[in-house]
Formats: sequence, C-alpha cells, structure tokens
Amino acid sequence: MSSGSILLDKAAYELLTRTLDKELFVFQWLSSLEKQIPLVPRAEFKPLQNPLTQELQQLMKAEHGPPVRKLLGNAFVAVYTAGDPYSMYDTVSVCLDVLKTKSAQDGSGSTVRLGCIEILGQLYEKQGRNAGGVFPDALAALIKSAKSSDSTIRRACVTSMEQMITGLQTSASYGYKDMSKCFRSAMGDKVLGVRCAAVQALLSLAQLHTPCYTAELESNLSLSLRALEGANYETRIATAALMGTLLALAYQYKSPEGSKVKSHNTDEILALISASFLHGSLSLLKTSGVDLGKSTTPRDVRVGVTEAYTFFFKEMGSAWVVSNLSHIVAHLLELLASGKATPTHVEAVYSRKCVAFIMDSLVNGLLGEASQQELARILITAVHRQMEAVNKADGGLAEAQSSQHIITTALYQLSAVLLRLGTSSMSLITDHIPLGAGKTIMFTETLFTVLVHPSPAARLTAAWCLRCTAIAVPAQLTALVDICTDKLSKLKTSPDALYGFSHSLAALIGAVRYCPLGMPHSRSKQVMVLAEDMLRTSSQNTRLSLSRTQCGWLLLGALMTLGSPVVKSSLSRLMLIWKNAFPRSTKELESETERGDLFTWQVTLEGYSGALMSMHSFLEHCQDLCSDDVIRRLAGIGEVAVNVLSHLPSIIKQHGVQLKAATAMVRLRIYSCLLKIPAKQFNGAFTNLLRQIVTEVTLNDQTSGTMTSLLCKQCHKGDSIILGIWQKDNDHQAVEEQLQINSAAGSGAVEHDSSCVYGTGGPESWPLPLGVKVIDSAVQLFGQVYPYLGDKHKLQLLVHFNETIKTAKGGRQQAVQVNVFTAFLAALKCTSEAKMELGNAAVIVQSNQLSEAALTSSDPIMRCAAGEALGRMAQVIGDPKFISTMAQQAFENLKASRDANSRTGNCLALGCLHRYVGSMGSGQHFKNSVGVLHALARDTSTQVQVWALHGLSLIADTGGPMFRGYVTSTLDLVGELLLTEGAEKVEVHQCLGNLLTALITSLGPDLQMESRSIVHGRSVCLVGCAAMQIHPDPLVQCTAIQCLQQLHLFSPRHVIMKALVGYLCRSLNSRHLLLRRECVACLRQLAQRHPHDLAKHQVDEERTLAAFLMQMLDREQDDVLTDHVREAVSAILGAVGSENPRKWLSLCKGVLSLAANSEGLSKPADTEGGKDDEEGDEASFGEVSTAVKNTMAPRWTTKLFAIQCVKQLMNACKDTPHHIDLVKARQRLKEEPSSSCLVFLLSDLVRATFIASTSYSDQLRREGLSALQLIITVFYGTLDPDFDNHALLEQYQAQVGAALRPAFEGDTPPDVTSMACQVCSAWISSGVSQDASDLKRIQQLLVSSLQNLQTSTHELIISRYNESTSTLLRLSVLQAWSDVYVKAHQLAAEAESETLDLLSTVDSHETYLSELWMGALRDHALLSLPASFATQLPPNGGTFYCADTIESSKIHYRRMWPSILHAAAMWLNKYPFRSDMDKMTDMANEDRLFLSIGVTIEALCAPSSNHTNHVICTCLEALSELISSPWSQAKIAYNHSTCVEYVNVLHRTVLTRATAAVHSRALKCLILLQECRRNCGDAVDDRLEPGNSFLFASLEMVMCVLLRRFPEISPTDHPKTSISSYSSIGDTLPAVKEVIKLSVEATSGLVSLPTDQFYIEIPEAAFLLLIGLFSACAVNPIDQSTTTTTEKPGIHGTATMGHQFFSVVPHISQGLCVIIKDMVIKDSGDRKWLTCVSTALMTLLKNAEGNPKKAHMESYLTTVTILICSAPPQAVHVNSVYEKTTELFDKMIKEAAVVALRSFKTILVSAEQYVKVSFIRLIGPKLLDLLTSFQKSTPLSEPDLGQLTELLSVFRLLLSNCDPGTHIHMLRLLVPVLISVLGRGPTAHKTALAEITSLTQAYPDVVRTLFAENPALKQQLEGAIRAAVSQKQSVLPVRQSELSVSSVPSAAPSIALKMDFSNFK
Repeated sequence: MSSGSILLDKAAYELLTRTLDKELFVFQWLSSLEKQIPLVPRAEFKPLQNPLTQELQQLMKAEHGPPVRKLLGNAFVAVYTAGDPYSMYDTVSVCLDVLKTKSAQDGSGSTVRLGCIEILGQLYEKQGRNAGGVFPDALAALIKSAKSSDSTIRRACVTSMEQMITGLQTSASYGYKDMSKCFRSAMGDKVLGVRCAAVQALLSLAQLHTPCYTAELESNLSLSLRALEGANYETRIATAALMGTLLALAYQYKSPEGSKVKSHNTDEILALISASFLHGSLSLLKTSGVDLGKSTTPRDVRVGVTEAYTFFFKEMGSAWVVSNLSHIVAHLLELLASGKATPTHVEAVYSRKCVAFIMDSLVNGLLGEASQQELARILITAVHRQMEAVNKADGGLAEAQSSQHIITTALYQLSAVLLRLGTSSMSLITDHIPLGAGKTIMFTETLFTVLVHPSPAARLTAAWCLRCTAIAVPAQLTALVDICTDKLSKLKTSPDALYGFSHSLAALIGAVRYCPLGMPHSRSKQVMVLAEDMLRTSSQNTRLSLSRTQCGWLLLGALMTLGSPVVKSSLSRLMLIWKNAFPRSTKELESETERGDLFTWQVTLEGYSGALMSMHSFLEHCQDLCSDDVIRRLAGIGEVAVNVLSHLPSIIKQHGVQLKAATAMVRLRIYSCLLKIPAKQFNGAFTNLLRQIVTEVTLNDQTSGTMTSLLCKQCHKGDSIILGIWQKDNDHQAVEEQLQINSAAGSGAVEHDSSCVYGTGGPESWPLPLGVKVIDSAVQLFGQVYPYLGDKHKLQLLVHFNETIKTAKGGRQQAVQVNVFTAFLAALKCTSEAKMELGNAAVIVQSNQLSEAALTSSDPIMRCAAGEALGRMAQVIGDPKFISTMAQQAFENLKASRDANSRTGNCLALGCLHRYVGSMGSGQHFKNSVGVLHALARDTSTQVQVWALHGLSLIADTGGPMFRGYVTSTLDLVGELLLTEGAEKVEVHQCLGNLLTALITSLGPDLQMESRSIVHGRSVCLVGCAAMQIHPDPLVQCTAIQCLQQLHLFSPRHVIMKALVGYLCRSLNSRHLLLRRECVACLRQLAQRHPHDLAKHQVDEERTLAAFLMQMLDREQDDVLTDHVREAVSAILGAVGSENPRKWLSLCKGVLSLAANSEGLSKPADTEGGKDDEEGDEASFGEVSTAVKNTMAPRWTTKLFAIQCVKQLMNACKDTPHHIDLVKARQRLKEEPSSSCLVFLLSDLVRATFIASTSYSDQLRREGLSALQLIITVFYGTLDPDFDNHALLEQYQAQVGAALRPAFEGDTPPDVTSMACQVCSAWISSGVSQDASDLKRIQQLLVSSLQNLQTSTHELIISRYNESTSTLLRLSVLQAWSDVYVKAHQLAAEAESETLDLLSTVDSHETYLSELWMGALRDHALLSLPASFATQLPPNGGTFYCADTIESSKIHYRRMWPSILHAAAMWLNKYPFRSDMDKMTDMANEDRLFLSIGVTIEALCAPSSNHTNHVICTCLEALSELISSPWSQAKIAYNHSTCVEYVNVLHRTVLTRATAAVHSRALKCLILLQECRRNCGDAVDDRLEPGNSFLFASLEMVMCVLLRRFPEISPTDHPKTSISSYSSIGDTLPAVKEVIKLSVEATSGLVSLPTDQFYIEIPEAAFLLLIGLFSACAVNPIDQSTTTTTEKPGIHGTATMGHQFFSVVPHISQGLCVIIKDMVIKDSGDRKWLTCVSTALMTLLKNAEGNPKKAHMESYLTTVTILICSAPPQAVHVNSVYEKTTELFDKMIKEAAVVALRSFKTILVSAEQYVKVSFIRLIGPKLLDLLTSFQKSTPLSEPDLGQLTELLSVFRLLLSNCDPGTHIHMLRLLVPVLISVLGRGPTAHKTALAEITSLTQAYPDVVRTLFAENPALKQQLEGAIRAAVSQKQSVLPVRQSELSVSSVPSAAPSIALKMDFSNFK
C-alpha cells in the first residue's frame, strides 16, 4: 500500500462544512490508520512519523467526542509501536502541559483535558516502559486532576492510572502508595461510575501491591462494603470481584520469616467474608457480642458479598474448592444458622437464595460430576445431622427454627445437583453414604426423615427433593411412590407425617410428566382412592381433620397433572366432590357463617381452598376434558365460591385474625381458578367478585402497602431500557432480582404455596408471598372480567380508582397507584385481544384522566405504565379524533412544561401512540412527533434524552414508508450523539443503538445502493456500530452487535466478516450474560450464511471457534445461549463437516473420551487410518488446553451433544462415495494427500459410540446406541479391499457386542433396551458378520429379548414403569425380529451358511412371533380408528396396550408397525395361505388377510400422511406379499370394486411420492392385481368409467408414473415441464430403468385382462403410451465426455438424458408385441383393433421420420420389423404403412445396411406371404442396387464384407421364396457379383466361392444354363480360382521351411526323469 495514504487528507477535510461530517471523516481516518500503520514498511514509515504525530497532536488539542478520543489514543500507540518510540515523550509532555494549564485547573476545556487523560492512559498501557522517565510527573498530574469537580474527569483519571499499572507493572511501584490512596478515596465517590472505576483500578493494583491484601486487607474490605451501598449492577460486580480477589490473594500470600504481616488460613478468610455477609461491616469483629446483635446487613451489601463469595472461590480454583468442599459447605450452611441472616421471613428467604446461589456457582463452574456427587453426599450428611439435632431436642421450636433454613437450603441445592447429574446419580441414591465411626445412611431414608420436620419449609423442600430424585433417576419413581403410600397407610394418626408424606407423594406425582417411562397406572388409581378416603374420613378425627383435608385435596390436585388418561374415568365423581365442597345455596352459606368455632372454620376454609386448588389443576392440565358442559358446571361452582367471598370479612371479624391467612388463600384459589374459565361463563358473579377485587387492588382491607409484582410484566418488553430492569438477564439473576424496586421478585419460596411441589416450573417460579400473590391474581382477573362489564360499572370503577389514588397518602398512595395501573393495563390488554370497545365517552374521559395523572409521576415505572396505557387506549378506541387529541395534548405538554418527569412521560406517550396505532393511524401528527423528539434528544437532561430517543425508536420501528423521509436526519442525529455524548451516559447510547437498528431495518436492502444519501447513511451506520463496539459498557456493545447483524443481513459486503467474528469471539469471554448471548446469536446467524469462514476461525492458538463453543456448553447455564451454541455448531458442522471429518471427530471424541477426574480436555488418541501429516491439523482444530484454570471434564449433557454431532457428521458424509468406500478413499488420498475421509476414521466412530453406549447416563446410552445403528446403516456395504468378500465393519463386531450386552441386563431401562434391539436387528440384517459363531453372539442377545414378551417380564416392567413402557419394549422386540425375519428370507436364496443358520434361528420362533405380529397389527388397526369409534375399542385394552394408556401407546405403534406388517405379510404368504384349508382356518386366514391389507391401505391413503418413503415402500412390499399367493388372489379378485379401489390407492401413492423406489413397488403391486384379475377367469363388466373401472384406473396410474419422468409423451398440449419438477433428485439410473420396465409390463398386461367386451380404447392408449415412451428412450447416445458421471435422472430434461434409457428399448418393443398378441387372442370380430395396430405402426414410423438426428433409427427399424411380423397381415397391408416402412428401409440401407438387411430377412422369415411379396417388390430394387455396388475392383473392408454376407443371406431367402421359373433371373444378378468378389481378399474370396458352390449345389441346372449363356462368366470364375490356387502354392514352401525349422529336435535335458510322462493325459 502507499505510505502516503496514511496521512490525513486535509483538502478533503477542509471541504466539509458540517461538524458531523468532520467527526465522521476523522473517525473513519483514525479507524483505518490503526489498521494501516502495521502494513507500512518501517523504512517508509520513518519519514512519515513526525508529520503524522503532529496531525494527531493537533486533533488531540481539538474538542472531540469519546469515540474519537479513544481512536486517537490507539493511533498514538500504533505510531510509536511501528516507528520511533522515543518521540513519545513529546506527546506525553503535550498532554501534561494541557493538564497543568490554568484552563484545566478551573475546569474549562474539559473535552481536550479528557482526551489528554485518556491518551496518557493508553500510551502507558501499551508503551509505558518507553515513557517511564516522566511517570512521576504524569502520575502527579493525574492524581491532582482526580480531585476535579467533574466526575467524568475523575473517572478518566482513575482509569488512566489503572492503565499505567497495567503497562508499567512493577516499574510503577514508585506510585503504588499514592495511587492506592487515590483509589481508596474514589471508592466512596457518590458518582457510581467513578466508584466502579476506582474499584477496578484497585483490583489491578492489588495484583502487584502486596499491602493491599496484607496490612490494608480489612480496611480495603470495609471500603468495599461501603462501596456496595447504593451501588448499581456494574459497581456491585466490580466490588465483589475486588473482595474475592483480595481474599484469595491474602490466603495465597505466605509471609516471610520475621515479617510482621501474618498469613491467613482458611478459617480466618471465611470469617472475614462471613462477617461481611452477616453484619455488612468488619468493624464489629472486635466488638462485644451485644454490639454484634445490633448490626444488620443492607440487602444490596448482602447481594454484593454473595457475589464476592463466587469470585473468591473462582480465584482459588477448582482443585482448592474440591479439597476443601466439606469445609466450604459447612461454612455456607452455618451462615443460615445465624439470626442476623434470618431476622424476618422475607430476609430468611433472601439469605437462603444467596447461599444457594453461592453453591450453584460452585456446581456450575468449579465442580465436575464426581465432585458434584461428593457435594451431594456432604449435603445429605448435613441434613442428617441437623435432623439428629432436632430429634434430640424432641421437637423443640428453637432447634427447629435454627435448623429449618439449613435443611431447606441444603435440600434445595441437593435437588439442583441431582437434576444436573441425571441418571449418573443412581449410585448416590442406592449406595450407603458413610457418616464416620462405621455408621452409614441411605439417601432416601434421610429425606423421609425430613418429611416429619416441624417446619413446613423443610418438609416441602424435602418433598421437592424427592421429586427431583425421581426426575433424575426415573427408575426410582415408582419405588418412592410405593414408600410414600405405605407410610401414609401406617402413619395415619400423625398430622406431621400426613402432611409430609402427602406432599412428597404429590411432588412425586408431579414428577411423572418429566419422566419418559412414567408410573404404573395402578398407582394413580391407588392415590385417587387414598385421597378420597382422606376427604371422606376428615371429619372422623378432630385432631386430623385439618391435615386430612389439606392432604386429600393436595393429592387430587397432583393427580390432575397426569392428564386425561387418569382423570377421565373419575371426572363425574370429581365434579360431585367439587360441588359438595361448597354450600349448596346462599341460605346454607349464611347458616354456616353463623355457627362454628375457629377450628371448624380453619378446616372449612382449608376445604374451600383445596377444592379450588384441585379445580385449578384440572383446568390447567386436562384441557382436552374441558368441554362446554364441564366448563359450565365448573363456572357454577366458581359462582358459589365467589358468594363465599362476601362472607369472609364477617368470619374474620367473628373469629379473629388467625383466619386471615386461610381466607387470603381462599381468595387466591378463587381468583386463580376463575382465570382459567372464560369470564362470560360466570357473569352472574361479577358484582360480588368485582367488589372483592377492588378491595384487593385499592388495599382497603390492608394497613400495609402491598404492591403487585406484575406492573413491569404488563409494560412492553421493549421498554425495559427505560425501566432499568435489564438486570433480569445476567449470571447473577438469582440474587440480583432481590434488589428490584416495586417488585417482590426474589422472594419466592416453596412454603408460600404447597401446591407448587407438583406444579410446572422449577424453583425460579416458586410462589411469591401470599399477600403479593393474591393481588397479582386479583389484578389478572380484573383484566379478564373488565371487557364484559357494562359502561355504567366501568365508569364507577374508574371514578373509584381515581378518587382512591387522590385520597391515599405517602407510600400507600404509590402502592395503590401501582396496583390500579397494573389492573387497568391488564383490562386494556384483554379488551384489545377480545376486540371489544373500551366504553362510552365518560369511560374514556375517566380512563384518560387516570393515565395522564400518572404520566408526570416521579416513579419511572408509573410513567412507563401511563404511556403504555395511553397507547393501548388508542388501539382499543381506534378513533382518529381521540388519537389526534392525545397527540396534540402531548405536544402542548412538552411545549409548556420544563419538568423532566413530564417531558419523559409525554415522549413515551408519543412513542406508544405510534407503537399501537401505527404510522397510518397517527399520520397527521407524524412530522410533529419526529420533530419534537429530535429536539428533545439533544436536551441537557440525560433522562429526557433517553426517553425521547426511546420514543423516536418506537416511531422508527412502526413508521414504515412514512418514516423514510426522516431517515437521513435521524441518522445524522444518531451519528452526532454517538460521537459526542460521554461514555458515562450508558442509557443514551443504548437508546441510540436501538434507534440505529430501527433505521437500518427501515433502509433495508437499499443499503446496498450507491447513491449519495445511501452512502452517507451507510457510513453513519458503520461509524455508529464501530463507536458502540469500543464503548466500555457491555449493553451498548450488545446493541452494536444487533446493528451489525442487521447490516450483515441487508448489506453483507460492507461488513468485514473477519473483524466481526474476531470481535464476537473476544466478547464471548465477557462476564456479562447479555453480551455473550448476543455474540452467540450473531454467530448462529453467521454460521448459517458463512459456515466456512467460521470453521476456519481460530479463537486462540489452540482452539477453533467450534471447540470454544463446545466448551461453553459446560460453563453456561442459560438455556437460550446454550441453544444458540448448539445451533451454531450444528450449522457449521452440517456445512463443512464432510470436508474434513477428522477434525470434527477428533473434537467429539475428545469430549466423549475424557475421564471424569480430568482437569481439561486432553488430546485424544491417534486415530487409525489416517496419516501423520494430519496430526497437526488435529491439534490446530481446537483441543482444549489443560492449562486453563478451573477447567473441568465435559458434563454428560455436553457429551450427549458431542455424540449427536457424530451422528450429524455421518449423515453429512454418507452420500459422498469417498467417505464410505475404502477403495475410493485411498484413491482420493493419493490424489489429495491432505484430504480426510470418514471411512479412515471408522475405528474412532465405533470407539466414540462405544463410549456413549456404555455410559453412566441413560440418555447418553440411548444416543450412543442410535449412533451405532447409524454406523451400521452407513458402512454395512463397505468392503475391505485387503480381504476379499469381507465387510470393513466385521473387525468391530466385538466392540458392537460389548456395547450391546449391557443394554440387555435386567436393570436396564426399557427405552435403552428398545434401542439396543434395533441395533441388534440392524447388525444381523446387515450381513456384515461372516462367521456364524460371531453372529450367534448378537443373535443370542436378540433371542434373550424374547423374554420381554412373556407375561412375567411384562408384569415386572409395569410394576416399575407405565404400561406404555412395556408396550414400547415389546413392540421393539417384535420390530427387531420382524426386520431380521424379512432379511433372513430375502437372503435365503443365496444359501450361505450363516444365512441358513440365521434362517433356522428365525424359523424356530416363527410360530410364536407370528401370532404376536398379528396381535400388534390388530392393536394398531384399532388405535388408528377415528375418535368417533372410540367406543368400539376393547375395554380391557389390546394385545400390547392398556386401555388406560392408549394415547401414549399410539406413539409406539405408529413408529413400529411397518416392519411388523412386512414380516407378518411374508409369513402369511409363506404358510397360512394354502388351498387345502378347512373352513375355520380359511375364515381365520381371511381375517388375517384383510386385516393386513386394511392396515396397508389405511397407511397408503391417509389424507395427510406423514409417513416416510421407507414406510410407504414397506407397505407396498407387504401388499405385494399379501396378494402374490393364489389363495389371496382368489379372495381379492372376486370383488371388482375392491380391486379398483386398490389401484386408486396405488395411483394416489405414486401421485404424492416422487421416488423411483415407491413407483417400482407400486407397479409391482399393480401387476399382481392384474394377475389376480387375469387368474380369476371371469369376465367383469368394466365400463371404463373413472372410479369404477379397473382398466381405466390401471391405465391412469401407469400414465401418471410415465408422465412424471417423460412429460413429453403426454397426448395433450400442456407445456412440457422438465423432469426436475416431478422426479426425485435422489433416484439412481438403474432404479428409474426398473420403473420404466415395470410400467411397460403393466401397460402391456392391460389388454389381456378378462372383460365382458372388448374396449378398443385400452390398446389405443397402451400403444400411445409405449410408442411415446419408445420415442423418448430411443435416442442417439451423446458424447460421454461432455457429461458428468454423477448425473442422475430427474436433474435434467429428457432431451438431454433419453440416451441413458436406451437399454430399456427392447423391453418397450416386447411390450408392444405383447399387446398385439393379446389383441389377436381376444379378437371379437370387431375390426377396429386392426386399424388401431395400423395407426400404431404409422405413429412409430412418423416419430422416426420427425427427428432423424436425435432418434436411434436402428431401434426404430428393429421395432417396426417386430411389429410387422407380429401384427395381423390386414393391419400391415396398408399403403401408408408400406410407404413409410420402405422409406425407413431405404434410409437404413444407406446408413446401417446390416441392420436393414437383418430386419428385411426377419420379415421374409416371419411375415405373412402377401406381406412378404409386397415388401420384396418395394425393397427389392434397393437391394439390387446394393448388390451391384460390390462389383468393384477394390478390396473389401470388414464392414463391406459384413454387408455382403447379410445381403447374400437375404438373396438366399428370396431364392427360396420365389417361383422356380424366376431362379435364372435371380442368378443372373447374383453370380456375376460373386465372381467379381473372387480374388479381392482371402475372406471375400472364400465367402464368394462358398456361396457359388452352394448355389451350384442347390440349383445345378440353372447354374449350368447360366454359364452356357455367358461363357465369359465361366472363364472369369476359372481364372479367379486358378489365381487363388497359385497364390496358395507360392506361400506353401515358405510355411514348409518354417515347419522344418520348428521340427529340429532340441537338446536332451541334463536331468533325466525317472518316470515317463509321454502318455500322460
């Protein structure tokens, strides 16, 4: 590149007039400068350094925004890196001069000053050692500037000093003390940005300055704790990182001997951090216990210390954590034993979440799976010890209170660990856990002991832990249910036991839907009986009434989660139970209210809430049972429950506040239940219901200000940027949500609502406190009911809301306003969704007043809600006048008010107006809206800027074409603000990024244009993205990535891929979840469009991007992020995996083969079949370094994804020959030594699948077996070239057997055994194994699977799992045997030893299996019936399914019935279908026949079939088996309509399926059906009517097949569509040829079908089809060098590929002859068919004449000849036929005389006499001309000799067919020619002489007469003979001399033989 181009183009710069254009110009120049300087040679750069430095210094002294200042610093670094570094002193001096000037000291020129500070920092960070001499001056200047009143300068100074530390390291030790003081002082700054920068700077200093973590440790920690007070998320995370790092460094520091600074042990470090957690200060450590008791910890400080724990453990590393795990867990649990952590219930919940979060961080990032199991043992041991202490205290309340939080947190974390470990935790559950001193405990027994703990929280958490145990290890589910059921039966008299075990049983039932193997249906019935018994007996024992009532309803609610299979049979009984739970009338309710005591009402209210809870569970989980009648009945019960609400206040007043919680629960249940019922169903209860809801919302019955938690959720998701609730999506969400304002988030706990133990979701969705939850439900129900109210009631409600808000005071007013607005927003949303009206004018006015009053609130959430409400009102009302009024009011408010709150609210109101009504609905105010928001976006108030920009982005999003006119001005606004606003205005930059995204979307594809405005706009977009990329805030960087995604979508060539991917990869290491998620989402998009670029990208020296993403799966817990990671890796693998499978397999195998205790991903063993030069590629692909700190072995979920990638890799390579064929792979390796073929890696594939198949995880085992099956499917046909007739897979049969054997053990889950059966059948059916003994091992496994079909095994399975699981296993066994049975009989013809052995094994079980096959088919047929036939199903189930599990069993039948059908059809055709059967057997077999055919036809004619082509082919093969025997054909053929229907089904199949495999099988079935009709012998009245004619249907089907591939043969004038639009791309040429042959056979067979009369239309159509097909296939072969070998049928039109089907032409000719012969046989006297034959001949002749260049004329002549010989002479004896045939012969005699002569000879032999005579007369002259052409003197060539030979044979036939009187004339023509041939070559002479001799012998008199007439002819003959004899004699001496030489005896051998071999033969 030119070195001069790096200087600033001052001329172009001076031409710019606008400030924005200049800033853009400078930014772009600095951006390119940083990239270009390293490319300039050093010699060329040296003279440019000074002028370049001067230009940069001039820019430095000018005022520029933060992005330009950042790039200036980078440019200076680049200059001094590439050039002379000593001149850097000048730049540093200039910066210091600026800082020391008077203007800098008084605060003026702050922009220039900021630039100098930032440039100083960057210079010292990158080139610090080159300017170390002026470091003291620079440090002093920065410290002095750090005392400035400008917070931006203070932050910049601190950041620059941090950069000095980074660049100088120990060289800056001179200033460590001063910098430490400065940082410590800044940590107390009120500005959070300065505080955060100081914390980060002190963290950098602490790495080098020992006193920071020794002498100053406690003071630094104290400062950190103070910094946490009032901190935002960024500051809190930075402070937590500082605290964790300081503690880790203090622990790792080893003080030298004699030093006064002592080291810290583990207990001391943990004591420091625990004091911070409990007290929020370290100063109390040295005070008395009384003072300690007075200390409290602010919530934000506690959250910060919690995060500090995680940083501390991360710094200490995985090894240290594992070695001290027991101590750490004990310490963390001890935190909860302190009363300081749990002063109130809510604080206790928060503290529990903090401790659980710390443990989660250990599990997620530091503990491998083995360590997680150890953690589980430690936790369960801690729980056991706590329970021992409770038991020793004999249920003391104090001990129970102190232990409940420890037990709750330990069990919560134990549940999380179990879910992570999955089935690998089986040993943990079943083995004994040592306690010490020889004592052990059992896992589940310990959990059961907690179920009787006095604390409800502990009991419920234990129940939840049991639920997680069942989900992790599904095999334990039924056993745990049995234990709980048994305990409930034995401990009926203990309320605590009833409570604990009922909740655990409910939790286990709730786990059933997460366990794929389920629970036996009998257990659910047992629980149903138990629940009903509890409710029935609840009144029998007063002490147990409350417990039994609560537990009975809880169990019913849990049973509802099992869905309709369980509930359906009990629905009527449940409806009665629900109805009886409430008073039957108002009078009865009033009488109940007047009587009863406190306990009675406790039980009654518990019954109300329990009944409503179970109803809610029913409505949520049994929606298919919620018919209109059921909903109506439930709504009636709901109305009764609403009536109860009106009496609850009097009950509380009468019996005291002890019932408040119970009544609140009843209200919650009523609201929740009614939310699931349409509001119009219970409109009769609106009055009482609304009265109570309004009371809840307005807090009339409460003294506290309880707020709803739904306000933020009711607001639009896009408004989160102005609400500051983005913190929900981060790695610390579990604890950060505690700090959200106006929300109860983070306070959810299991004890708030016991029904959550069986509900959906996890701990993150546990219920909030009861008061909040009640208001939430009331608010939601208000929104659902409001649209159905009358205008009068709506007006009353709104007026009441307005008055209540006005009269409330203080914090209560805020709470009421929040609740009211949330309810109002819910109402507006429901009104909009229901498309109903808001109300009359008065309602609108009151609604508007309510919204506008909150639009100026000081609470940003209220302002946001008010703007949202106004937007939704405009949407619901839809009146342009109202919209205009709203907009105008907003304009006036913005114009009149200078208040920030008013301005922000009205800005959002304008944006929401456009969001909900669009640009067209508010078009008249569009210009004003944009103009006002443009002006406010430049406001001095940051808050106003943010809201204005957000409103502008909403308008840009919805503006559409109307906004295009404002795009340029808005882009200028965005560019100006991005380049000028300070980095501390994070929200402004976020809004600018969102606005820029909207603008890019608005421009769309126009961004690719090159007009001036577009180029400018594109430049602004690119500069804006670059400016946001270098912004320090991660959220701004997220918006930059979103903008770049949009740019890449619309204008990819302007986005530099390499730079973008590099930036994304660097950002993947960010500590911010949102940034990582955005990066992965962008990578996912790029992977789909540019997979090759991403596959080549290296994240670092060791890892590629794919390897890095694979590693992320182990450390990331966010579901969205991990899903994007998997999709990105899959996209890259699918696109480039086949190019180098070695690299991908190396990565996947490395993930799978690592030991559980390894520290990182090690390099896997070398693979076989590869080359040494490929090992370097393996290493560079991304083997994960073991040196990475805190790296663990991959988890089982990552291994599961790895084996899925292996399967994807095989699928990507299986269609490429060199990846599958070893011979081709070796050939490719010779041609391309660097290539990689999958077949070389077969051993690695088998090894990887073996590892997965024998894993500890059931999911991984299933996937591994599935991958093994795919290996067999892909490679079974690959032969080993080193061993003839041996498959390459044969050498791996030991590994296959070893992988399968564990799956057939007794304790293996049925789904794994099911998969193993499929692998067994695939291996046996593949024919890989040649050794019978080796094959027998796999056979034995399959034979052993037959025991699963026995009743005893079935009963054992259904005692553990759901009945559908037994169905799955038994059907899998049947399917496996079906596949083997079919394959064995298909290979039986080969008569190989192993095949015969396999056949004998199969046949030995044939009788047993056949009945089961038929039973399975019968089950499938029944289950396939429509729902209307459900009453016809057997009440007790079928052969393999249970009546209670029909729906879950259908899935298994749908997957496995095709193979079973095929085997059953083959067996039926083999044995039962015989003609010598008795009547009963005949009837049974007839049932079997039509059952099988019915199943087949149902699958083929399904209206919306989702069956694969393989299933369709299997069905067609089964159908062909079923109709191929004479017995079955006789049963089918008698019913004409049935045969027609079968053909119609086949026609539909070929019409909807385009593959040749389906077509060929369908045609075979058609041929068999024709055979059925042909063999029946009875003529059928076939009227050729569509739908009723077998002939018509057959012809229609054949035509459909042929037209798919040869559309040009269509008789209509439709456009000839190319083949590619009809046929399958995957069809091979042999397969298509087979379809053509079968089509010809089916077509030609139509004429021979017996009918009551002859239909001439059938042969006409058949001739038309076959002749058209003949014309398409009889094509001259093209030059093969111009075609590719990979060309497949269906890719090009027939015009270019007809030559490929040339080999089927003889079959077509034969088909034409068959038609003619059948017509002759069926001659009924109607002579129309003769005309039909003549027409067919003429059509064929005209086709040959029509395209002589393309048509293969020899085939035409041959076919015409055959037809002439086969057809009746009357059809041939037509002048036009003779004329066209003669022309064809004439042409062929000239071009291919041999073919013409042979064809003519065929006519002479086979045609009728007068036909022969006619052709002799027409063609004879042509032959004479050909004969006379041989009278030449030149030697005859081989072709000429061949023509002569054929011509002589023709004349010989002519002589034999003509009259004797004409022989002399014939010989006069023939003999002279023969004599002229004599002597013209040995062969010609011999041929002519032989022919003359033959003629002389045959016609001696005629020859004698001929020679007598022409003596000269005789002389010529004699002369020619003499010449030949003399020539032969001259050659004879030479040959004799050769013979004499060869006859000389050879020398005698030197060794004499003892035996004479002379007579040996």
